[in-house]
Amino acid sequence: MALMSQAEFARQQGFTKAYVTKLIKKGIVKLNNGKVDSAQAEQAMKANADPVSLIRSDQTTELAPAQPGAVDFVTARTMREAFWAKMAKLEYEEKSGTLTKAAKVRQDAFKAGRIIRDELQAIPDRMADVLAAEDDPRKVGELLQEELEAILIELSRQQIK
Repeated sequence: MALMSQAEFARQQGFTKAYVTKLIKKGIVKLNNGKVDSAQAEQAMKANADPVSLIRSDQTTELAPAQPGAVDFVTARTMREAFWAKMAKLEYEEKSGTLTKAAKVRQDAFKAGRIIRDELQAIPDRMADVLAAEDDPRKVGELLQEELEAILIELSRQQIK
């Protein structure tokens, strides 16, 4: 029989002193000369405890057997919220112009490649007469280099539409 003050009993049990006072007023905990008998108080509290809270605290197994791939409500809700956050971020990035559709990028790359190919394949037709008139191989190289540079500069100025 360990007698202690209400404050000591509250600290020992992890309650507030106000809660211990409430238990005394309800008659659950009895006082002996203004002190609390901790053993008697604990027994009285267990006897008057809500049966549902006892079941919940003693429960170590799940009520329903877990199915493969099944998630609980909190996990499912967290997953849903994470999904909506990612979708909102993607929508924002798309509308702000920092995100583009992969199909559009592939289409633009294809167009750019086709323009470059067409310009390079046109060099022989444009330069054939000029190069045929040249005897100096160095001059032929310079002319080809100038033509390629002109094509590349023009392509860098263009915007794909």
